[in-house]
Formats: sequence, structure tokens, C-alpha cells
Amino acid sequence: MTQYQWDLIGYGVWGLIIWVTLKQFFQTRRDVTGSGLKLLLGDWLMFAPVPWIVYCLTRASKEEIIWMVILGIAAALPYIFTTTFVKRSDGTIRFKPNLFFYIFLFGFPYVRYLVRTNIFQTHPIFVGHTYQPDIELMLALYIGILVVYTFLWRTAMYVKYRALLKTGTTTISNKSFFVKSYRRLVYTRKGIE
Repeated sequence: MTQYQWDLIGYGVWGLIIWVTLKQFFQTRRDVTGSGLKLLLGDWLMFAPVPWIVYCLTRASKEEIIWMVILGIAAALPYIFTTTFVKRSDGTIRFKPNLFFYIFLFGFPYVRYLVRTNIFQTHPIFVGHTYQPDIELMLALYIGILVVYTFLWRTAMYVKYRALLKTGTTTISNKSFFVKSYRRLVYTRKGIE
């Protein structure tokens, strides 16, 4: 494939990121209903390229795969820590408004684009012993980061929503959520619960 064709694919990915970002923004403006599966599977399109990513990762080194996972986790953490739900007096559950969440939601796609462009130009991954960049692998690693962070963030949202459904409180703070989750994990492993 030519550089122009890879650029078109990159623009398609960028368009998908913008669409997902706007969809997530509008989702925060509506009530959350049901069992929460819509939260968990809301970005199912992000998982469509997984077979292609796995195919491309066969050419990647272990170090590149580890970096992909680490960067995906790092990108997910701000979303996880700023996403909270609140139960209103009428019993409906909504996203709790958070300025930092909206900054991350709208700022991260642009920052990711700048970082991707910089990395692709300054630190390309070469094909074998040639000096030809492996654009397909670099794009697969980039999209892999998006898939990892989306999976982690959506899973955390689902777990937080389910925890709020089970409790009678109006909100669950991030600190209490993570402390309770850790205790539940430790007690379950010890066979106490």
C-alpha cells in the first residue's frame, strides 16, 4: 500500500475516534437504564479491528506489545478516575458531571493524534533490516492502545454502575469504590466471603 492509502486509513481511524468521542459525550447527558450492558458494549465498533491487530502483532516484538498495553492502561486511568455515577431522587442514574472528564474526553483525541504523528515520524518501526517503515504495524499498535483503553474504561464504568445499582447510596466515590473492590478481591481469594 502507498503512503496515501495508509493516510486515508489513518483519517478513517481519526474520524471513528471523533464519532466515538461525540457518542460518549451524548451518552453522559442521558439517564443510564437497564443492567448496564449498554455501558459495557457501547463502543463495540472499537473491537472490530481486533483480528487485524492480532495478525499485525505477530510481527511486533514483546517490548512493543508491552508498551501498547502500558500506554492503553495509562490512557484509561484518567477516564476511569473521572467517571462517576449519581443516583437522583427519582431513582434514575446519570453520569456525575465532572469538568476533568470532559477535558479528557475532548482533549485526549487531539493529544493522541499529535503523539501518534510525532512517533510515526521520529521513531518509525522498520520492516526487517530495511529502512522502510512498517506503517501497518505502527497503525495496529496505535489502534491497539485505543482498544485496550476502551475495554478497561468500559469495564470500569459497568462495574461502577452495577455497584451503584446494588447499594442504596446516591453516589459511589472512586476511593470507596476501589477500596471495596480490593477488599472483595482479597476476601474472595482467602475464602472469607
